[in-house]
Amino acid sequence: MTKDSKESVSTFEVDRLNEAQVTNKAGRRGRVFDYGELRLLLLMMLAKQPSHGYELIHEIKAHFEGLYKPSPGVIYPALTWLYDRSYTRIELEKGGRKCYSITEEGEAFLTANQAIVDKLMSRKPSKNKGKSPELLVEAMSHLKNSLSLRIKREPVGDETIAHMAAIIHSAADQLEALLTQLPAPENALQSVARITTPNAARFLRRLCTHFKHRTAVIADETSGQFRLSIGEVKIRLEDDALVVTVTADAREKLSELEQIIERHLEEAAVRETLRFDWLKS
Repeated sequence: MTKDSKESVSTFEVDRLNEAQVTNKAGRRGRVFDYGELRLLLLMMLAKQPSHGYELIHEIKAHFEGLYKPSPGVIYPALTWLYDRSYTRIELEKGGRKCYSITEEGEAFLTANQAIVDKLMSRKPSKNKGKSPELLVEAMSHLKNSLSLRIKREPVGDETIAHMAAIIHSAADQLEALLTQLPAPENALQSVARITTPNAARFLRRLCTHFKHRTAVIADETSGQFRLSIGEVKIRLEDDALVVTVTADAREKLSELEQIIERHLEEAAVRETLRFDWLKS
């Protein structure tokens, strides 16, 4: 095993334990896997054959006999984590669909954690489902009844319907971001870069749109924020600059977040060279 592989395994174990602790403290979530374990499960499936994200969702559901089906909000952040560490590669197909396949680094990572994978495959989710919180049930019922009564009363124009749908989608994105956001640890580390560019607004839209396919994103015309498996990213416009703040609980994770942001912004920059001066706190 290479030095990089050893370090990756160590990083995985730290991530897996930290995430498991968060899940255990908030046991009401009832996850079948923590995020670290799910990444290994996805790698194992990609080792068999290249797949799209939705195919992986259905393969996991089939394996667990319909008792567990991960949501896109869980699968795509995990796939992004694997891609960002070069454990998978992406092939763009017609229509912009992404097909994921495992790399040599991913195979080494999978082999090093084979014992964990074997345990994952023997795990079965519980058939007992908890009840939805009463306040949420009431809120959902209120929304459903309001829409039903209003639409039945008289015809609603296409433009109004589109606006209503956009409001609901926005609320769903914010709720997903709220539910997937982990509390910042006491020893959280931050790094801030102020990137001077006349294209700050375009870069903000580009980043938020890109990561929205992989995780929940809260964004407006002047700011955006989202969380990856290794930490959180916040972006805002400030005069002629894009200010990016990354937060993580370890130096190596903070560095990884910086590199991820730099790489995506450099790919988006066409005729300009961006300068990244990260100030750590």
